[in-house]
Amino acid sequence: MTFLEAILLGILQGLTEFLPISSSGHLVLAQRFLGLEEPLVFFDVMLHVGTLAAVLVVYREAIGKLVIGGVSTLADTQFWRKPSAGFNASTELKFIWLILLGSIPTGVIAVLFKTELESFFDEVRLVSLMLILTGVILQLPRLRRQDVGETGLPSPYTREKLKTWHAPLIGIAQGCAITPGISRSGTTISLALFLGIPAKTAAEYSFLLSIPAILGAVALKIRDVGDTTIPLYIVGAGMLAAFIVGYIALRLLLVVLNRGKFSLFSYYCIALGLVSLLIALIQ
Repeated sequence: MTFLEAILLGILQGLTEFLPISSSGHLVLAQRFLGLEEPLVFFDVMLHVGTLAAVLVVYREAIGKLVIGGVSTLADTQFWRKPSAGFNASTELKFIWLILLGSIPTGVIAVLFKTELESFFDEVRLVSLMLILTGVILQLPRLRRQDVGETGLPSPYTREKLKTWHAPLIGIAQGCAITPGISRSGTTISLALFLGIPAKTAAEYSFLLSIPAILGAVALKIRDVGDTTIPLYIVGAGMLAAFIVGYIALRLLLVVLNRGKFSLFSYYCIALGLVSLLIALIQ
C-alpha cells in the first residue's frame, strides 16, 4: 500500500463512518478497486481509531458531563444508602449504564463470530448485498415519521426516552453491523428512531456506543501489528485523514438528522450495492 492509497482510504473511512453508508463496505470495494487483494483487517481497524478520535472531539462536552456526573453520583454517600433511588435520579449514571448494557451483545457477537465476519471482508458480492440491506434498514425511520424530526440538544428529558430494553436491541444491531456493508451508524440510529427515540439522543447514544466497540476491536487486533506489512507511518497517515474527514462528516450528519433527512442515504446504498453486485457478477 502506498502513502497516497492510505490517504485515500482514510478519507473514504472518515466520510463513510458517520454517514450511514457503511465505511467497511466502501473500504472493501475501494481496496478491490485499488488492487489490494488481501483483506486489510488491521488497517481497517486502525482507520476506525482515527474516526473514534473524531467522536471524542465532537462529543467531548457530553462525555465530560457523563464522567463528572457519574463520578459525582458514585462519590456521594447518599447514593450508597439508597442505590436504586440514586441511580434513577442520575441521568448521567443511567446513560453510562445503557452504553455498557448495549455494548454487551456487540461484544458477544464480535467474539463468537469474529473469524466468520472477518472472512466477509474478501467477499465483494456479499458486501454488495449488505449495502442493499443497509438501504432497506435506513427506511425504518419513515415508519415513525413523527419522531424523526425531533431536535434539540441532548438533555435529561430527551435521554429519558431511551429505555433499558432499548439498549440491548441497539447493541445487537451494532453487533450485526460488524459485517462489512452494513452501516453501524445507519443501523443503530435507524433502529433508535424507529423505537421513538429523538434524533439527537439517537445520534448521541449511537456514537458513544461506538467507543467501547471500537476499543474492543482494537484490543482484538492490536496483536497483529507485528504481522502487518504496511509501514506504521502509512497507517498513521490514513488514521489522520480518517480523523479530519470524519470530524467534518459527523458534523454534517448531525445537520442532516436535524432536518429529518436521514433516510435519504438509503437510495445511495441501494444504488451502490446494485452496481457493485452487477460488476462482481460480470467479473
